[in-house]
Amino acid sequence: MKKIALAIALIASLVMPTQAQAAQTGFMGGPLTNLDPASASIHIALSNFPKDGGLYIQECVKPVAGSRPTLCNSAVQLWISTSAGATFLPTSDIVFKPTAAFNAGTTAVDCTVSSCGIFLRYDHTVPGNLTEDQFIAVTFKSSGAAPTKPVDEITATINGVALSSRSPMKISYRQLATLAAQAKSGAALTYASLAPACALKKMAITALKGSGYCDIAITSPGTLEFGPVNAHFPLELTLGVQTIPTFQVSGSRHTTVPMRSNFGEKVTYLGTGSCTVTNRIITAKKGTCTIVAGAPGVNGLYQPLNLRVVTVIK
Repeated sequence: MKKIALAIALIASLVMPTQAQAAQTGFMGGPLTNLDPASASIHIALSNFPKDGGLYIQECVKPVAGSRPTLCNSAVQLWISTSAGATFLPTSDIVFKPTAAFNAGTTAVDCTVSSCGIFLRYDHTVPGNLTEDQFIAVTFKSSGAAPTKPVDEITATINGVALSSRSPMKISYRQLATLAAQAKSGAALTYASLAPACALKKMAITALKGSGYCDIAITSPGTLEFGPVNAHFPLELTLGVQTIPTFQVSGSRHTTVPMRSNFGEKVTYLGTGSCTVTNRIITAKKGTCTIVAGAPGVNGLYQPLNLRVVTVIK
């Protein structure tokens, strides 16, 4: 009888929200009510984890029906995935630590006044898919105080193009990608690549594969005026673009064409029309010269080279 009573008490301490019925992922966790405003810990177990991608677990203000939350606590967000760099594996005892007061951008949120909760959604690998969205309400004790300082904000770019923490930027294999970032507080930032598919050396990011995703983490320790924050910027990797140096065809002289592509592949050439290519030497005369250059690609790294150059020689 004691074992039965203990099992009933344990089940009662965990809550299975009705919102989960609309999503594939099953949520079970607790406690969800009367939480400590500053040191709450919610233990979460997930079931039927989706195969299409990972999940974010966020603390947010409850949105209007049919929309996603816009006021969320970026400082406590978790990334649940089997990918490198994730906060927890889907099978882990996931520990989520919401707070009663936080800043969402310039908006101060007090969850003892506003309706807050846990929001589950697909991660950056499944952009725009809302099928795993679910909101689980939580409540806090009324003794929480509003934060005395806002959470720091980090803005980042690659090659001058703004990065998003929600929509991954595409970079290709071995593409020159220069990272730049700054904190609103002016604090010194630290950087890390959380996936082995991307190398980070100083501020240069190198994609080591032509498919998959990377996660660039940028951390601000905060200042006297701003709280600390850890921002994540996803990158989607695409096949590299194979190229060769440009060359010009002339009817008055022989032209030597490159032997190898930018990825070291041997390039083959075919000349038609008013020109021929022999031993990488173009011989041309008056008329229309067409040079086709080709090189094999490598699956998962870079595309084949298929370049066609047409020159009219007068």
